[in-house]
Amino acid sequence: MGIQTAVGWILDVTHDYSTDDDIILLIKLQDGKVISFKERLQQHLFYVLPKSYDDGQDLFQQLSRNLEVIKKIFWDDKYTDLADRNKIRLIGINITDIHSHDFQIFIKKLAMDSRVRSLFNTELSVIQQFIYNQLRIAPTSKVRVDYEEGRLLSISKVDDSQDIAPLPFKIMHIRIDDDSKSDDITFKVRLENETSVVFNGLSYDRFLSCIKENEPDIAIIYEDRYDHDIVSSIDNIFTKYCNQIVVIHSLDTVEDISLVELIEKARFSYLPLKLASKYRMLRLIDSRITYELLQRDFVIPKRRSVSKHHEQIRTLEEVVEMDKAGMIISPEIGLHGNVAVLDFNDEYANLIIRHNISYENSIEDKQTALLPSIVQNLVSRRVYLKQLLKTQQPDSILYSYCESRLNILKQILVCLYGTSGSIWNRYSNVRIFEEINKLSRQVLLKTKDIVQKAGFELIYADTDAVFLKRKDATRNDFEMIMNELIKETGLEMTLEFHYKFLVLLYIEADDKMEARKHYFGLTYENQLITRGIDTRRHDAPAFIKEFQRTLLSKLFECKTSEEVLTIGYENALKYITESIDRLMNGEVQVTDLVICKLLRQNIEKYRSLFPHVAAAIRLNISGVIASRGDNIQYILTDSNHADPLQRITPTRLISSKTYDKEKYLEMLLDSAEAVLSVFEFSRSVYGFEKKKAFHWWNELYQQREKDIQSAKTEL
Repeated sequence: MGIQTAVGWILDVTHDYSTDDDIILLIKLQDGKVISFKERLQQHLFYVLPKSYDDGQDLFQQLSRNLEVIKKIFWDDKYTDLADRNKIRLIGINITDIHSHDFQIFIKKLAMDSRVRSLFNTELSVIQQFIYNQLRIAPTSKVRVDYEEGRLLSISKVDDSQDIAPLPFKIMHIRIDDDSKSDDITFKVRLENETSVVFNGLSYDRFLSCIKENEPDIAIIYEDRYDHDIVSSIDNIFTKYCNQIVVIHSLDTVEDISLVELIEKARFSYLPLKLASKYRMLRLIDSRITYELLQRDFVIPKRRSVSKHHEQIRTLEEVVEMDKAGMIISPEIGLHGNVAVLDFNDEYANLIIRHNISYENSIEDKQTALLPSIVQNLVSRRVYLKQLLKTQQPDSILYSYCESRLNILKQILVCLYGTSGSIWNRYSNVRIFEEINKLSRQVLLKTKDIVQKAGFELIYADTDAVFLKRKDATRNDFEMIMNELIKETGLEMTLEFHYKFLVLLYIEADDKMEARKHYFGLTYENQLITRGIDTRRHDAPAFIKEFQRTLLSKLFECKTSEEVLTIGYENALKYITESIDRLMNGEVQVTDLVICKLLRQNIEKYRSLFPHVAAAIRLNISGVIASRGDNIQYILTDSNHADPLQRITPTRLISSKTYDKEKYLEMLLDSAEAVLSVFEFSRSVYGFEKKKAFHWWNELYQQREKDIQSAKTEL
């Protein structure tokens, strides 16, 4: 057929364990076909740093005679320390079989050899050696391949940074409910963006038919404890009935992993999907740093080798000066009018870039500084995605994909900053972590001085966002001060919201304490924005969410702040009265009172019968399987019942329109107090006893104790 050219995506990179150096490279083409190539790992290298020149010569001669383990031995100059810009002469060794018992013994003896100071690259797997040193393209990347008769001739990366939709990988989620008390195994299978299908038993025909019919590219297996027999059985089924398959074992994940998240993690870390899904963020960051350093001619020390730059002896004055976190300016509690929120875009990341802050102590050339070079790529992509997000409809699928990518990139950036001084980061440097925080505090203080000098009042600031107000200020005035801040700080900013009315709240547990990101407001575009209240909680009943949203709308149906405190407040009180009447008269639909909670572990692992756990137990009793990872839906029916299982009713088992009116009334009043307490509102207005601080916690704690004692008695 001659030479063929095709475009696709790197689906997987795996090691063929039947041989030492063979790598299987899977490419999914644009037409949906999956092709595979067997590639040879050219070199599996590690390096030895001798204690002296004579030790090195002696060791080199001795190692040259070890032909059973060593393919090739040579001298090479490499960087070994981020703080030292001079290369050091090392002994390079190309090994025959990294998995052999002889090699493991060889490495242990070498590590204990009195002539050896350090070993490098010994922790790199065959897959890592291939991707980092030979392929140099991140898994899941879009590529162009030239091949002939199954032989890969060339592979090059195709820029797809502007593509937002997930790659055309077909993903299947499989949750295993392995009841250790019986031989029953239940599988919950779900294709991406589809509902789950339950299969009982591994050999069940419908389960096999589902696999054969869908032929997934990626199967993600979720289970509480790793059972080799179960996973192997599933793996064998996929191998038999699918052309190509990648199996990822994710043991501690409650919610299904999204394909977008997997892809972003794999591309960032230069790891295959199965490793990118399994590793924590610190491990992903370590992988990316390792890749970058190898491209710069560095060798990689063992992970257990703590960086000598992590922490140094310092005076008390130096510690007090530097060892501080970001700065927060406490909110001025209450109602405010005409408020603008100016947000520093990825402030910590941009401080790293602007000031060339890196693990190395001093780097003049910004092109060579390690941390800024990694951060710059992520920040640039977030800037592009933010601009694209503005062009998409909020309810569109592209908006959802774009938002998901922005969130995972932000998580990576936050962790890059957060781990810069971590003892578990082999290249950590506490000084740079403290320097980032110091610069952030300086930026906020400078911002405070600038805005106050311009006549603005700073009513709240939370590290990278400032809330400003000034009587009769226009949006143009806020944009002008923002542009001045950009000029003075050198950091990009966004006018995130311009509020007509904004209410900064107390923390719910104690009305004498102030809270971060606990507020609500109405923008000049009539958009209601809430943070830290019921409308933002996923588990709050629809009735409570809608009640609070409408309550705030009633409050803000005014032209001025003065009217909010009088007319708006009166309208809010009337609406509370109407809602109480509806609730107590039984006029609220039971479906609007459903509470949804995630079951984060299997039922038998809970020590207390929380309402959602009791609901899950009742579902199982009724024959509906509820296990770890399920969203349990229920309503409160009788909170005072002696039997915890009768205090709630799972949504699936609802047979009447009755509900616990008193309990939902308490939730309604809690919701009202949460947003109106700054106006001195209390449930005592309606004749109910004022709720004491921390009362909810004491009640929960006491109920837990009762449930535990009851369970012990039954046993």
